[in-house]
Amino acid sequence: MQATPESPEWRRIRTALHTLILKAAGAAIYRDQRAFARIQIPVESIDVTGWLSSQTAPAQVYWGSRDGGFEMAGVGVADVLTAGSRDATDPVLAAVARALKAGDEELRYYGGLRFYEPHPTDGLWRSFPACRFVLPRFELVREAGRTRLVCNLRPQGGEEEIQSALAQLEALQFTPATPEQPLRKPTGRDDCPDRAGWARNVSAALADLQDEALGKIVLARRSLLEFDAPPHAAALLRRLKDVTPECFHFGFQTSPSEAFVGASPERLYRRRGRTLETEAVAGTRPRSGDEQADAELGAELLHSDKDRREHEFVREAIRATLEPVCRTLHGDAEMSLLKLARGQHLFTGFQGELREGLSDADLLGLLHPTPAVGGCPTDEAVCRIRQWEGFDRGWYAAPVGWLGRDAAEFAVAIRSALVRKDSLALFAGAGIVTGSTAGGEWDEIEHKIGDFIRILTGD
Repeated sequence: MQATPESPEWRRIRTALHTLILKAAGAAIYRDQRAFARIQIPVESIDVTGWLSSQTAPAQVYWGSRDGGFEMAGVGVADVLTAGSRDATDPVLAAVARALKAGDEELRYYGGLRFYEPHPTDGLWRSFPACRFVLPRFELVREAGRTRLVCNLRPQGGEEEIQSALAQLEALQFTPATPEQPLRKPTGRDDCPDRAGWARNVSAALADLQDEALGKIVLARRSLLEFDAPPHAAALLRRLKDVTPECFHFGFQTSPSEAFVGASPERLYRRRGRTLETEAVAGTRPRSGDEQADAELGAELLHSDKDRREHEFVREAIRATLEPVCRTLHGDAEMSLLKLARGQHLFTGFQGELREGLSDADLLGLLHPTPAVGGCPTDEAVCRIRQWEGFDRGWYAAPVGWLGRDAAEFAVAIRSALVRKDSLALFAGAGIVTGSTAGGEWDEIEHKIGDFIRILTGD
């Protein structure tokens, strides 16, 4: 849709949605004071991430499915629920479930959790607490070949809520963002740990592996890029989406200078009713533009003893976790390759039927962290991660996604970046098992953050 704020098409959309908001305010069917209605109107096709880049509201959210069949750009806040500590996370998730049950059946809350809860929390992550889920005020949704503009509204919220929603509607921008919107180049870079620190961490991990205190540990690195002005999170996400197809794409902006964005190849789980899908993703090789070389890289990965052992830890941990809570559970008989634009990974898919009474809070607690981002045994690996890494993971490698009334989907927030004022912190990790080398795993992380680096530097 090539509409501008002054175009007849946009005036029609704005007027129609304005009328529907006022009509919903008097609807008697919403007797529950907490219930949210979902008011929507069809619009012509529009670049969803480009639309998001045009918005000026401080609170924004984006979610794009890995298969490309669903994407949502959210602006403003109709409701937000947060927890400052791990102990308060389950009550927040329960409150989200109650809101979903009371409101429109298509409502979705978007958000995420922390990887762990260190004390004190790194100041970089101050806007991303232990748990945060938001219902956007407005959503631009593309799904099943159609695009809709949605307003989430609590009709019984009174005149203040209605007028606030109408004012936010007037502020929405429909002028497409310039495709070549510039992203500033970084002026400095600091790696934590640096090469020497990384080598010490890997050496310590290999010693614990040799002593069989660990089977696997995933060590990460934070690369802090400095800029002369805050990076534009929505523009960064838009570019990232272009170069990383077949990934989950996510963006959570809490203020104009604070946001968490990423492109993850890895699903934590998808639930539809009692049907559960999850997967093991571990072991990595780059892609090649040469067909034969690419096939050789894939074959090397499939037959690598080190990578197969790394993957096996993840696969068996998922099986052991899910078998007690599933009526049935089926996993792929053989590992296969998950091929992405710039990388390929060993992959095992699982499908199961959950037992009654299991909530999404239960699933998040059971499945996170997998050995793909933590290690094995989990508690021992996470303890060493906190001891060795020297930085707070925050939402990196933690669950991000959405919750609906009878469905949910979460990705693992790897290949991600945190915008904080005039800096951008890039995060990526590598699985350490017997046979790993510090140099090889450092290079693997460089490859994983390569998409961000190329976008920002043009290299």
